[in-house]
Amino acid sequence: MCKPTTQFKPAGFDVQKTGFERLDTDVSVETTKESMGNQSKTSGAVSFLGSLLLVAVTCVLMLEFSMWFPFNQGHPIISSAAVKTYIPAWYKYDTTLTKFDNSGWTYNTDYLLTAFASFLAIKCLMARSPENCPIKDAASLKLRLYSASLLICYGTSTLAGGWAHQHFTTVESLNTMRFRIFWCVCVGNVAFGSCYMGMIGREVQKYFGVKGALPLGPWWFWPVYGTYMAAACCLGYISFKRPACDLFIAGISQAPSTFYCLLVLGLRKWPSSRTVASNSPKESPIDLVRLPYRIMFYVGFIGNCPLLPMYPMLVQYSGLSLAGINTLLHSWLMIMWGLQGISLLHLCKAMSSYTLKVSKD
Repeated sequence: MCKPTTQFKPAGFDVQKTGFERLDTDVSVETTKESMGNQSKTSGAVSFLGSLLLVAVTCVLMLEFSMWFPFNQGHPIISSAAVKTYIPAWYKYDTTLTKFDNSGWTYNTDYLLTAFASFLAIKCLMARSPENCPIKDAASLKLRLYSASLLICYGTSTLAGGWAHQHFTTVESLNTMRFRIFWCVCVGNVAFGSCYMGMIGREVQKYFGVKGALPLGPWWFWPVYGTYMAAACCLGYISFKRPACDLFIAGISQAPSTFYCLLVLGLRKWPSSRTVASNSPKESPIDLVRLPYRIMFYVGFIGNCPLLPMYPMLVQYSGLSLAGINTLLHSWLMIMWGLQGISLLHLCKAMSSYTLKVSKD
């Protein structure tokens, strides 16, 4: 049934008061309300400034960390490969150091990723209540929108990247404003993906997480963070002679939102598999989340980390062509993005499919 839960309230009773008693009470209540209002405004201002400072510090530190980490991954061979691979460009390319693959293997697998991510985005968006319950649909709406938006970011990035690989075939063309726009769309969507990851984590914390275990923070925290990283990309701060390197730096900037998502789901003590599999009505979305999908969620969100040391090693030591390297990396992305999409779809369905409690009047 699609009915909201009705909470019982104790019946009230009237108390007779004299005019003077009512006047004294009204003045006291108004004074208390005014005092509480002032305290609330002060507390809200302090909270806003604290959050603003936190997001500013996070943005600056994470951008610097993203530029530092490739060269400091704990092994001299990896660091040496990174030094040879990550050479700053500021969108100025040359024939000596610039490498940009134009093979069909690269751009066709990009387009395949776009189609795959778009399909998963549509599935998440359409994961509505089976009985068309507006209460459940409203509860799951944000999670469905954020999940679809993250996957659309992925698809837009690979669409712009595939187009660039297919049509910008000379160094001269790479130095045009047209290429810069396409590449900013490609890398910027990866960087801005942090926004939707964080918003997904926020929704998961609200409905599936342990209450009070992790802060929700203000709704604007993650959009500000994602916008900052995307702006850094567009301004050329994230730009290398091998344009593919830009994507890995943008990927590193996703670390805070990635680990936020992992923690909000990982800290929950979940019902046993036997309870989840039973046919009894599930009165909470938590009761519908199954272990295989939680594993997909964890692996999907953390699974792209090995690509960071892998890419410079493949470029410098593997002997593979750029087409081969890109095809391997795109195949890896398809698996991890697929795990993300499938697990997010499962969470969206859990939000839309649990049994509403119905209380007796």
